[in-house]
Amino acid sequence: MSNDKKIFLVDGAKGHTGTYLVKALLEHYPNCKIVATDLPTDSRKDLMTKETLFSKQLSYMLEILEDSRVEFIAADLTKPETLEPLFDGKKYDVIFHPASLYDYFAKLDLLRKINVEGTRNLLNLVCKTQDLNQVRFIHWSTCGVYGEPKYKYDKKTKYVIPADETAPYNPPNDYSISKMEQELVVKEFMEKHGLKATIIRPAPIYGPHQTYGTYHILLVLKVMGYSALPLIHPKKRRLMLPSIHVVDLVEAAIFLSEKDEAIGEAYNIIHDLVFMDDWIEWVNQQLGLKYTIVSVWFPIFKLISKMVVWIGKKRDKKARKLGMRPLLDVPMLKYVTHQYAFSNKKLKDLGYKFKYDTWTGFKETIDWYIEHGWLPTEQNGMEVY
Repeated sequence: MSNDKKIFLVDGAKGHTGTYLVKALLEHYPNCKIVATDLPTDSRKDLMTKETLFSKQLSYMLEILEDSRVEFIAADLTKPETLEPLFDGKKYDVIFHPASLYDYFAKLDLLRKINVEGTRNLLNLVCKTQDLNQVRFIHWSTCGVYGEPKYKYDKKTKYVIPADETAPYNPPNDYSISKMEQELVVKEFMEKHGLKATIIRPAPIYGPHQTYGTYHILLVLKVMGYSALPLIHPKKRRLMLPSIHVVDLVEAAIFLSEKDEAIGEAYNIIHDLVFMDDWIEWVNQQLGLKYTIVSVWFPIFKLISKMVVWIGKKRDKKARKLGMRPLLDVPMLKYVTHQYAFSNKKLKDLGYKFKYDTWTGFKETIDWYIEHGWLPTEQNGMEVY
């Protein structure tokens, strides 16, 4: 814990990651000041339809923004004039940039407007107003920029060797395309202006209060009440689960902001991998659900996966025509039917110690969802749309 009187800028501060980041910074730096920013309330509500897809009861830890050390200033990345008050007379030690439109249902032009051009707008002001010899810039990307890499296989275990940060870009969906292009903007400012940036690439994020992504999968499993769990053969084809607890994500971001060695580098932020089939079986047990394990030869699994994705695309198309959203976005279906395995060795080698592993993190998260009525039970009567 440090008592340095540092000043931080956190955008996306009303989101899942943003609220946890503000909380962690206040714990690490008791005497700090945080300028927190996000869209005005009405604008955010109109844009973030993903957050109320299943229920309007869900919310983030917005009370953390009421701390006396936090100054909230509403702003819009797509409107540079609204960003100017964030920098008026302020010299930041670290700028944390988790703000993005994270929505697999959003169209590419909107994702580019917010994620790519919005980041450019922010960085233009950073370069105009900040001491580039002092300020650190921590940029949130995603492991999704890699897509499904061409893996090598461990000769002893026969399983895939997780891809590291040198894997080439191959984004599989519009959101990941926008995040790749966003990274390129950050790299442009690093090269042209000497911006001291670090890029972090989180795996799919989970944790208490999360309302999109992993939460949707847990909720759908709970509502279905029964699952058929594929056990893939040969075993070397078993899928891995990429995930990161939101606490470890923000702790890793703060850790990297304090390391000069991290300047100009990119880091995967991801738990040690576990097998997808083990995780799904364990989740069913935690939720008290019935399930059947079905052995599946890999070529058959791939065929079934393609059918699942095809059905997902048909439902996506139908939902768009009706002005609605599907319950599960197509890229979410791909996360549980494709091999996304990434290494955290680079982060560990720098000295970061994870606070959670997959099992302890998801146990805490599932218990929290049940305790707070975010997963339907006979006792809480949660309404799911």
